[in-house]
Amino acid sequence: MSIKDVDHCFGVDINFGYFDLSEILDAIRIKDDVLKDSRVTGLVKKHSKKHQIVNVVMRQVALDELKPLLNDSFLSYDPYFKESSIAGSQRERRYDAEERFLLLCLSIAMGKSVRSIRRLNKRYNSSYLREMYPKGVSLYRYLRRMLNDQTRDYIMDYKSGKYDELPQEDAVEGAPRTREVNSDTEEMSSDSQSATVLAKEKVIRTLPFREEVDSASDLMEEGLRLIQSLFESVRRGDVSELAQLEQLCKKIDHSYRRNPYALLVLRHIKNSDNYLAQHMMGVAVLSCHMGHELGLSSDYIQAITLGGLLMDIGRSKLPKEMMNKASKLTEMELGLFHKHIDFGQRILSRFEKLPKVAYLMLADHHEKPDSTGYPKNKEGSEISIYGKIGAIVDAYDAMTSEQTHKASMGAIKARQILLKESGVSFDKEITAVFIRSIGVIPVGSCVQLSNGRIGFVMTLNKKKEPSLVRQVYSLSSNTLMSATDMQVDVVDVEVVKEVNPSNFNIQFTRYIF
Repeated sequence: MSIKDVDHCFGVDINFGYFDLSEILDAIRIKDDVLKDSRVTGLVKKHSKKHQIVNVVMRQVALDELKPLLNDSFLSYDPYFKESSIAGSQRERRYDAEERFLLLCLSIAMGKSVRSIRRLNKRYNSSYLREMYPKGVSLYRYLRRMLNDQTRDYIMDYKSGKYDELPQEDAVEGAPRTREVNSDTEEMSSDSQSATVLAKEKVIRTLPFREEVDSASDLMEEGLRLIQSLFESVRRGDVSELAQLEQLCKKIDHSYRRNPYALLVLRHIKNSDNYLAQHMMGVAVLSCHMGHELGLSSDYIQAITLGGLLMDIGRSKLPKEMMNKASKLTEMELGLFHKHIDFGQRILSRFEKLPKVAYLMLADHHEKPDSTGYPKNKEGSEISIYGKIGAIVDAYDAMTSEQTHKASMGAIKARQILLKESGVSFDKEITAVFIRSIGVIPVGSCVQLSNGRIGFVMTLNKKKEPSLVRQVYSLSSNTLMSATDMQVDVVDVEVVKEVNPSNFNIQFTRYIF
């Protein structure tokens, strides 16, 4: 089995509008194992992925794969746990992961969406599932028996040849299921209608990069104004913008869902007069990106985005002259810089009902796995997962930004440094997720194309390879050219290599619009 724990279920979105086995297996991270099982491959070969018997057997195999975890112990039931709450402590994160894992397993056994299970039993809680292990009862056998009871009649009919070539009704590969196995017809109908309405309310239409970039630019400007207002409030000793900051993070999440690359491109824009606010927005965007890459639910994504936004708020208390200094900081100045963590914690303490995530991201984002970080020299598991995320996105935004005292090193070199420092300055597992998410040639990279032109990577495709490249320089004439976009993954043009934009007197941020 490819998974040994349930921790990866922490924060994952489980509120699918329909019973979609593919999404459930993805969330638990066993989809590949299930699809490779000989029972499944044999039935797919005989019928097709759409055949109902394939769905039933995949559910059986899934529970078999999860048997070691299901027969292990879980934390005791906590009546005060709320899924909408943002978990902070290690125990809270573990409980959250277990709760989502148990609901997904119950969904597999019953053939119903989590939302449908909750609607059918509004008083549902996981106490009876959690209490099986202490009582010597096998949770695996309980769920497997439930699945067998749900599907017994269908399997008998299938074996008799009644459904030999009957595909799953209404099943379209890649689309949500609109029918649940063995559910009461009347209940299923109303459930589907309700789920459809809820799904429509949550759908955010995707947009091409060129369409989203203008509204994303307005959002960045809105964010910068709000951060400047926050700086003023901090100076007055009054912070009252939390609701506005949370709304901003929600808008960042929505823009990212429409087209992630609009904000991922725009976060490169920096200037010395407003660097801190722009860095805070850049870190918020990258934090949102990481939340999505980790498969977290909207609540967690927006909480992590807020944490990223506020991580460096303490730097607003540092002298501007020191922050804009072109030369290396003295030992005394470096000691003062380290105090921005303490300054930030004091500022955050003034907010009411701030998610614990934000405190943890701020407190831990300069700690390192090898214990050489600050302020408390934490190591390994002592550092919160939120602090580990914060460390990576904070460093990447800084390395790929133009600053008063140093130029951007470029996305590819920044990627190489993250790889080199993985396990030393940055958490190994989370770094691996981030590295995969930005691709080998990240957004913002300056590249030479096989058509003899130089351009900047604006978007990536699903394989995380360059897609939209903005061409700005002609090597054949050694001159600048009118910015022209090319979809390099759909034409016969390839990326030859990375180049240094300063060699051609060009800068990425000048060509974003």
